Amino acid sequence: MTDDGDGWGARGRPRAELGELLDLVEEAVVVCDRADGTVRGFNRAAACLFPRLRPGEQLSTSAAAPLAHAAARRAERFSTSHEGRRLRGRLQNVGGRAVWLVRDVSSAEDAEAALVDERGRSAFLEETTRRLGASLHHARTVRTVVELVIPELADVSVVVLPVTGRRTGWHRAGPGEARSSGEVPVEILERVPEVRDALHGLQPRPAAVRAHEMGPLGDVVPGDLLQVEDALVAQLDAGGLPAGALIMLRGPERDRFDDVDIELARQFAARAGLALATAALYSQQAHTIAVLQDSLAPQPLPSADGLQLGAAYRPAAEALRVSGDFYHVSPCSSGGVTFFFGDVSGKGAEAAVLAGHVRQSMRTLTLVTKGADPLHDLQLLNDIVIDEGHRFTTLISGFARPGHDGSVTVGIASGGHLPPLALRGGGRVEEIVCEGTLIGAVPDPSFSRTEFRLAPGELMLLYSDGVTEARGGVSGREIYGDERLVNALAGCVGMQAASVAERLELLTTEWLAGRPHDDISILTLQAPPRHGSPPRHRHEEPGGPAGNGMRKNR
Repeated sequence: MTDDGDGWGARGRPRAELGELLDLVEEAVVVCDRADGTVRGFNRAAACLFPRLRPGEQLSTSAAAPLAHAAARRAERFSTSHEGRRLRGRLQNVGGRAVWLVRDVSSAEDAEAALVDERGRSAFLEETTRRLGASLHHARTVRTVVELVIPELADVSVVVLPVTGRRTGWHRAGPGEARSSGEVPVEILERVPEVRDALHGLQPRPAAVRAHEMGPLGDVVPGDLLQVEDALVAQLDAGGLPAGALIMLRGPERDRFDDVDIELARQFAARAGLALATAALYSQQAHTIAVLQDSLAPQPLPSADGLQLGAAYRPAAEALRVSGDFYHVSPCSSGGVTFFFGDVSGKGAEAAVLAGHVRQSMRTLTLVTKGADPLHDLQLLNDIVIDEGHRFTTLISGFARPGHDGSVTVGIASGGHLPPLALRGGGRVEEIVCEGTLIGAVPDPSFSRTEFRLAPGELMLLYSDGVTEARGGVSGREIYGDERLVNALAGCVGMQAASVAERLELLTTEWLAGRPHDDISILTLQAPPRHGSPPRHRHEEPGGPAGNGMRKNR
């Protein structure tokens, strides 16, 4: 403790001991006369803050400006900057002395400012994760990436997409843009080594690039955007897989990229790269699914003189829109049609792939045999499915030939599928019995064949078990069942084939009420009613009394 030797505060205690005690205090202590501000003593901390301070001299702006200014204002507290330090002080009156207690808070404020900055960076990365996770659409994700960069990291940002050919795409965000996206030849990108390395996954840490070195990129980074000292190029990847390159530029009024900016850009690029790679993978999968959907979905029904056709198709996995159910109708050059209708065991993508294979095999067989011998077609198909391995399928194959009297002769062969239903005149429903073993179940199957006639206006219904086994109703567990289907079909008397298929699908989905279900497929084939036929009585809808008189045709 330094003092002027007047014995101002010992009170019987050794002056040296008091000085040693005050030197242990972290705060600067300056003792002055209250009347004229003469400095009477100060500790070691005060000497460090105010090296020109002298005992016996009055406070002055040259020796201790913060204290002098506060004393002049008669202020008891102050907070100010002094020689690069942030000081806070307070005045305590002890007897006839003014004791100033001063603390250097520079490090605390720096730490607080650093904490605020770190919280801001964390909030930015959190917002990045939230927004990038909100969409799996690749183009939308790219736009989100370039927009997020501004203004946190840069004033202009560009994403260059991975190289897949001789040209690649780019997207840009920032002020004064004529174009915000386009394509660029890969050979141009190769002229900027940092961009080239980032696109090939060879630049794990963002790299600073002189702005003028971006000149060869042309439309990607136009010249009017290069009025800066440098740019930053970050690699976008996901686990080592290239997802693109991110170019960031700041305007001349902003500081150049420092180590903190580069680290933040690295963390941002890691999140952006993962989001872009995920979106790209999803887009590829969506494209693959779309191709499968086009190849596996039933083809539109043909037109055939003397026949009316209708169909409904609702896969179990509606998001994929592929099904283990399948059907196909082909017109014959001699008149009429050949058709087949089946259901592969299981559901989802695996069942849909086998269904597509069986459908293609059957189409090939019917093209060769012209549908003349459905039993022979089933025998050949059985061998094909057995060779495929672990799944089996049910199938009905047949033909329909219109007659001169307006009727239609239908011949079918069954491989274990649900028996067709015939809607007869007056609303009577008849089950067409045609038994057979499952296709692909055993090497030596047994199939049967039958023929029957549809009079004008009468209709045949083929359906999958997704209709009768649909669970719903009040409890949500009750199956739709054969009886409700028969009543529903009886209530469709007088309707055309397409309307019957739509009606039956509607009633089934209403029964399901949005619950999960198996694949649902319906195919209707009808002998057109004669012109001028009187309207026929309609039976009650499902849930009403079952009085339709269904009988089996053996």
